[in-house]
Amino acid sequence: MANQPAQFMLHIDAGPEADKEEQARLAQRLRENLLELDVDNVQQVHSGTAPAGAKGDPVALATLAVTLAPLLLTEVMKALQTWLSRHDRASVSVESGGEKIVVTGSPSKEQQQLIEAFVNRHKT
Repeated sequence: MANQPAQFMLHIDAGPEADKEEQARLAQRLRENLLELDVDNVQQVHSGTAPAGAKGDPVALATLAVTLAPLLLTEVMKALQTWLSRHDRASVSVESGGEKIVVTGSPSKEQQQLIEAFVNRHKT
């Protein structure tokens, strides 16, 4: 059902030269941008147990779980592309139902068609 909330996992790749702190900063900025939309929830994904001596919760620093009405997926993907256009080295993998697509700020025509097909499959 299109009205039932769905969950999408967003994996932020800040680029080959980014460290974990930069990845975490980018994830936080993206989270803040997505919360401005009409999504149900955006949370950092926790992953297992922390290594000995680590401080804080074990978080996959660059992974967000987004819960939203599937009809909002088009809006979220557009927001992702706008956000990525300001972070030219970054990309975001969007995953749901075992399907995954990589979104960039300046997709080729073919990539844009793949994104649209992904959205159409997941917004109903």
